[in-house]
Amino acid sequence: MRILYVVNDLDFFISHRLPLAKKAVELGYTVFIVSNKLPLKKYKGIDFKTFSIERSSTSISKNFKSLQELKRIIKDISPDIIHSVTLKSILLSNLVLLFDKKVKKVNAVSGMGYLFTSKRASLALYVLKFILRAIIKLGKPHFIFQNLDDLKEFKKLGLKESYSIIKGSGVNKDEFDFEPLKTTKKVNITFTGRILKDKGVIDLIKAIELFPEYIKRKITVNLFGKIDKENPANIDEDELKSLLIPNLILWHGHSDNIKKKLIDSDIYCLPSYREGLPKSTIEAMAIGRPIITTTAPGCDDTVKEGFNGYKVKAGDSKEL
Repeated sequence: MRILYVVNDLDFFISHRLPLAKKAVELGYTVFIVSNKLPLKKYKGIDFKTFSIERSSTSISKNFKSLQELKRIIKDISPDIIHSVTLKSILLSNLVLLFDKKVKKVNAVSGMGYLFTSKRASLALYVLKFILRAIIKLGKPHFIFQNLDDLKEFKKLGLKESYSIIKGSGVNKDEFDFEPLKTTKKVNITFTGRILKDKGVIDLIKAIELFPEYIKRKITVNLFGKIDKENPANIDEDELKSLLIPNLILWHGHSDNIKKKLIDSDIYCLPSYREGLPKSTIEAMAIGRPIITTTAPGCDDTVKEGFNGYKVKAGDSKEL
């Protein structure tokens, strides 16, 4: 059996779904991954391909180019199964195979993306929904969702059967195990994720600014994550730096050792506007840290109020 994973961001696939590909290799599958770039290291039994894909581009010409490149790759590989991750990859791969009944199609919806979190009616959102309806009706793929809210959105588009709920990508329990809190002079509040407005980064900073000075002297907020220029909800680096406060709100950029950052934390905070099911929160919970998140789709599923954390309305800095 030949399985092809289609992903728009290789880093996301490696951090969230690489074990799937490795297990497929163990089971005897011939495994291919096509994405935006090649990995820095080789993985035994996995063949990587690239095609031009821009996650947030609505350009007809650029998306048509991506479609044609992916079509050639699929023809060359001739897979038995195509497993697509994230909406952009789902759209492209399923359009290529819209009338192909031989290739099994599995679509993993890891979140609904900017067009849904922005809550604005737009031509792009209308076109996206139109294409998804066609894919559901004509392509008849199998969908995987991480929360019931995303499933409800797809049911509105006509999805009636052939779907599963799998609550997130999970974490390796042998790697992310309970660690007791460290005794430090300040309470360390940690955020991990892309630096986006939709992740609630600005809301978190505003919330911290509302504290009286005697509280500010007792806490440190550490932000770990990269600037994502491709995302329409991105925060410009200069803007972010202007919001930082020495000894209080710090940005460290991308970290290759999130586990240590979580161990060093006292509270994990993800005030996001929408998620599939955030792996970062599950990692923090596995290590044993209390969570402050939102009642937004995906985030809401991770916290039992007052048991392992608290939830606030997304975008409400005062409540946060």
